[in-house]
Amino acid sequence: MVTLRPTGIPDLAFVTGLERRDDHVSVIGQWTDLEHLAAVQSPKREHWIIEEDGLPAGYLIAYDARAEGAGVYVKRLLVAEKDRGIGTLALAKYLDHGFGALGARFIWLTVREGNARAQAVYRRLGFHRLDAAPEFDRRLSMATEAPAAGAFRMLIKVSDWDGPGPSLQP
Repeated sequence: MVTLRPTGIPDLAFVTGLERRDDHVSVIGQWTDLEHLAAVQSPKREHWIIEEDGLPAGYLIAYDARAEGAGVYVKRLLVAEKDRGIGTLALAKYLDHGFGALGARFIWLTVREGNARAQAVYRRLGFHRLDAAPEFDRRLSMATEAPAAGAFRMLIKVSDWDGPGPSLQP
């Protein structure tokens, strides 16, 4: 079973160790321990440990930008073992949280052009490519960050989220 729980300070060694693994360094941004600690402690960010059967399996970081009219931004999602559906289930659980507990109207993320696997997962959950009007694009960038070169935004609205489909149910 895949669950999310808030990251605690004792979890930071797991988080940074996973992030700095040789197979992750080239595909995910590298934060210092202090940056992760700041995200754990910030009221505007959520830092989650993804667990599988009670053991750490990854992490997710999200920014709450609702006050700026920029929804909730999933900054980072990283799992230790790929191709097992853990990240998909974790993101589905986060969407339930974001649309439920947080009351977000939309949730978005960025993905690299060449990351077809991640794009397919996001589309399967209901995300679509966002080609935003310039004013909305600026609002998202000002509230969080602009997509890196070679990346684009994907977004899901609360009205498009019915919860995880049957294929994602345990």
